[in-house]
Amino acid sequence: MKLQVLGPTDFLKMPWKNGQGVTTELAVARRAGDDGFDWRISTATIAAPGPFSVFAGIDRSLAIVRGGTLTLNVEGRPDVTLTTRTPPYVFGGELSVSSTPVLDIAGVPIDDFNVMTRRTEWRHTLAQHRIGEEALTWRLPTNTDAVAFLYCAQGDVQATFGDGHTLNVPEGHALRIEGSDASCDLRAGATNPAEVFLTTLSRR
Repeated sequence: MKLQVLGPTDFLKMPWKNGQGVTTELAVARRAGDDGFDWRISTATIAAPGPFSVFAGIDRSLAIVRGGTLTLNVEGRPDVTLTTRTPPYVFGGELSVSSTPVLDIAGVPIDDFNVMTRRTEWRHTLAQHRIGEEALTWRLPTNTDAVAFLYCAQGDVQATFGDGHTLNVPEGHALRIEGSDASCDLRAGATNPAEVFLTTLSRR
């Protein structure tokens, strides 16, 4: 099993494909051609209304990390409004999507969490959890080449594996897991509660 704690110095900032914002790339499997990746995990700040970039052949999941609300107008679907308490929204990257952010009362910009996988080769899951006094058991993928990825958006979280090994993941940091155990237990650290985003990536 390979465990890697990643922090802001490991992340890469880059312009959006449509040039209207900036993405912070947390993890990626690069490939030549197409959009340059097989899968990508990232965050971004959405401060103004506008279109999403188009990614043909890509499955996307989007969730809100912090801030107010984000209303999405998605081609062929009813509008949907996302908050920090709504489930991640799944859609095809080839769809035409525009967004309208509404900042919260404190004027905090909206940060989102985005997972993208190339549909013909990879699949993913994304879940958002608030961890309080009770531990959360995270079921990890065990198939070949699978990757599990934890991002701590608030507080700090401790991940304990079957052999008793424990890692602490501070706020704004991530944990990448490859060749994993069947599960690990997540507990909020000194700052309670902790907000985490849990992603799994598996080959089809």
